[in-house]
Amino acid sequence: MYANSHYPVKEFKINDFIVLRQEGDRTNIYVKNRIFTQCMYLLLNIPVDKVKKYDDIDSIDEAAEILDRSMEGGGRGVFHLDPEEEFMGHCSNMQAWAENDYDTRILHRNLAFPLLKKLSDAGDPLAKNRIKEEIALRYASGHETVMTFLADNGYLKYLSRDELEYLLDDNKLPIISTLARISNDITMVLETDSVNDRLMRLIREASRNIGYHNIPFIISHLNKDFSDKSQEVLVKFIYSNFRKHKDFPLMEFLNNYIEFFKELDLNSIMYDEKIIGFLGGTILNLRDKGVKNVEAINLPEDEYLKIEEIDLSNNLINDLNGIQKFRNVQRLKLNNNKIYNINALNNLKLLQDLSLRNNIISKIENKILLPKLESLDLSGNLELAEIPEWLNCLPALKSVNFMNCSIKKFSESTSTYFWMKQNYRFYSNFTLEDIEYYESQYNKKSKSGNQCYKHFVIWILKMKEHMKYHKFTYEDLHKFEAVSKKKGIWSGRLTNDFLKWLDNKKQIKITDFL
Repeated sequence: MYANSHYPVKEFKINDFIVLRQEGDRTNIYVKNRIFTQCMYLLLNIPVDKVKKYDDIDSIDEAAEILDRSMEGGGRGVFHLDPEEEFMGHCSNMQAWAENDYDTRILHRNLAFPLLKKLSDAGDPLAKNRIKEEIALRYASGHETVMTFLADNGYLKYLSRDELEYLLDDNKLPIISTLARISNDITMVLETDSVNDRLMRLIREASRNIGYHNIPFIISHLNKDFSDKSQEVLVKFIYSNFRKHKDFPLMEFLNNYIEFFKELDLNSIMYDEKIIGFLGGTILNLRDKGVKNVEAINLPEDEYLKIEEIDLSNNLINDLNGIQKFRNVQRLKLNNNKIYNINALNNLKLLQDLSLRNNIISKIENKILLPKLESLDLSGNLELAEIPEWLNCLPALKSVNFMNCSIKKFSESTSTYFWMKQNYRFYSNFTLEDIEYYESQYNKKSKSGNQCYKHFVIWILKMKEHMKYHKFTYEDLHKFEAVSKKKGIWSGRLTNDFLKWLDNKKQIKITDFL
């Protein structure tokens, strides 16, 4: 296939994510088989007698200035190459870029950073790891055109608070320096619309550069040398104008300046004297809030009974005392905490759905009254070895999940829950000897990963019953089968020959004793 009568399509694979293709007289980059439309130009093909001129450059961006060439303008440059030579040059440069862990100094900024972002978005693990580091390093290099490019195109949004602090310490965040110079004067006369507009433009510009999520970072540095009055005016201005922006970290901002908002009814949820959420109807979402003690969660007194759904997953909870305040809760998620005792859940009479995944529950002994509970998730409680009899006291219970538990014991009355939702896969009361005998006799796998096959579980449960009742071991089985050349177990039952052998063995022991 030809894109142009003169130049056949050529392809060069850089890695699993990047392929270069010469299509006509252009070289195109493909990321995961999708064309990456960023234009690229071969900057350096320097004659030998001119190499010394470039000895001191640190990056292609510096070389571009020395060459006095506008890469954005689309020119083919001072050293003419035909498309095939240019394609080979691109391949060489891109290969070097990949071999050097996506070092953005090797490619022009207009290509390096958009391509690195595209690779990161496409799932390239190296790009994901490198993008923040490259942005910080190149911005910190002090090269003005690179700094301007990164700021104007929003790449500083990728940086963490610590990385921004580092750049600020080096006086390399000019937008914040500009704000600091003029904001104090502005806040003193904020009542005028023209001043409002000016401050709004400046803060929006800063936010576009380093992200709306970093507004608290910006304000914290502006406020360092401000009077208390100026701080309050600026903080309330930010709150009034940015609190509804989807990327504005409202909770963090309010916690940083809570002293300025004491007169406002924020409808907030407090924990340890900090805002951890806002009330919104019947749902309480408090995931990832560092909560240790439910008792310390504070809502306005008339709000507790309005809550029907609570998510307290991914916290540090080990004490559920206080959950009783939410008497009307119907759905409760407590996943990924440190809960070992659930007695405090007693008498949540409307609770229908309870999830306790990945806690440290090892047993449930008390009868906790949950008359409407329909669904219970105990998966990931690694020390939970016995299916609790308490489940039989839950009249509405329809579903129980024991995935990734270590079930070793259950009674006849709780066997329903053992076989429910394939919980049997996580049965663990067997030995390597059990596995070896089963797999040798049936020529089947007993498990896949850490999950048992149903046939093996049925077999091992029957086998344990036989061993307990008839008092024999695998050593007995092996001896019998070696001597008699017959099976000791057939279709899950002891053969008559093996039973006779066991009986003879007992008689011999009695005779020996006499």
